[in-house]
Amino acid sequence: MRIPFCAALAVAVAGPVAAGEMWVSDLGALAYETDEGDTAILSFPTEDAAQGRLYIPGLAGNWKQRGVHEAYWIAEGEGLCGATLTGPDGIGSTMWGRAVVAFDKPEFPTGFTVTLGDCMSTPFRALRADLDQ
Repeated sequence: MRIPFCAALAVAVAGPVAAGEMWVSDLGALAYETDEGDTAILSFPTEDAAQGRLYIPGLAGNWKQRGVHEAYWIAEGEGLCGATLTGPDGIGSTMWGRAVVAFDKPEFPTGFTVTLGDCMSTPFRALRADLDQ
């Protein structure tokens, strides 16, 4: 079974600006969902119309010092990873991977590029997320 390009995540960012900070990608709209501890949690549509989450540790409440962030993603469905990964919000799946999120500017509002990998592989697929104007 292949892992959909759900790694083609779309993300949004944390904090009180959540409703105003939305992104669009080739897969559709991305949205900020919530913060769990220091982790920003963003939702994204997957290639097969399922839902995924992007978890960005250290980004919760950070609107002025965005840069390059190590992250991970988890999506609905059966994946190729041998183990289930569970996020801080309790969402778990065997469809997950590592991610690197690189913001265009250090302050809100800004777009970003996320590079995604499957399971523990080095991220290799890029997805552009532009501000939803």
